[in-house]
Amino acid sequence: MNKIQKGNMAKLTVEYPNGGSDEFVHAYGMTHYKKMLFPNRDLKLQIESIQELDIRDDDIYLATYPKCGTHWVWEILVMLKRGNAEYETKTKEAAFLDFRSPEVVGSLPSPRILNCHYPCKLIPKEMLQKKTKIVHVMRNPKDAFVSFYHHSNTMLGGMFSKSFQDFLPLMLGQHGVYLYYPWFKYVKEWERFSKQHPEQILNLFFEDLKEVFIKLQYEPRHDVYLNRPVREIKRINDFLGTGRSEELLQQIAESCDFKNMKKADAEIKEYDEKMKKQMPLMYRKGEVGDWKNIFTVAQNEQIDEWIEENLIDTDLKFRYTL
Repeated sequence: MNKIQKGNMAKLTVEYPNGGSDEFVHAYGMTHYKKMLFPNRDLKLQIESIQELDIRDDDIYLATYPKCGTHWVWEILVMLKRGNAEYETKTKEAAFLDFRSPEVVGSLPSPRILNCHYPCKLIPKEMLQKKTKIVHVMRNPKDAFVSFYHHSNTMLGGMFSKSFQDFLPLMLGQHGVYLYYPWFKYVKEWERFSKQHPEQILNLFFEDLKEVFIKLQYEPRHDVYLNRPVREIKRINDFLGTGRSEELLQQIAESCDFKNMKKADAEIKEYDEKMKKQMPLMYRKGEVGDWKNIFTVAQNEQIDEWIEENLIDTDLKFRYTL
């Protein structure tokens, strides 16, 4: 790995065993493809500008590692705040802090559902002072990495196209750099934050939201089935204090079913021409366990060992199938 320092943002070149290479930019522990376009074309300045962002009293902050249900939960949050199950015509990218300037974010009307993939150490500083409500969504790394791989291959016209065999080592840090941010550090840092500020954050799992029904033993000879997505949406409703009815929670769960969200994205959401070219196929499968369709036996054994090594000092437990 070659490294060139420019100011406080490093430029990295990773050379792969097959002879190929990629260029990245790195700042504050985060690594992006060099071809990613930030508002000021500088990752370091973008991070610093978001840390100084003016936070409003009614803001909600959605925190996710990439490809862990951001669009899905953002829509749920918008519906809960508005008090209806109608889709917002704007996409969550309107309030996506990773790629929006403070001026653009500042022009959005309240209440804002801010969303960001940054690790917790890089969130806007005023959030701690104002005790901004944070909804954090986690997903098992196997499915997250597979989804991230497909996303990287489709965004910006496929300019990052490479095989999963080339992509996975970037997620596991095997070339001396972690694409985006180390997944295990991301979830463990939010876990520590949650223990320090339990009243400020709600932690959700993608798999719990996805699971349609869970079987509960209610009485010795009676099984009760509870709609799991509604249960998780109720948790969000309680956390935010939005006070929505059970009927509306059911309607939101139906509207935010993956198939309906994918349809709304194609028919209702308003994308400008640039976004249409940059963000194709945002909704792919949205499944739990799709990793089985792409991981080889050797790759699965490799990531299992990696997970075990890096989650040894955490209480977090992830599900890889339903």
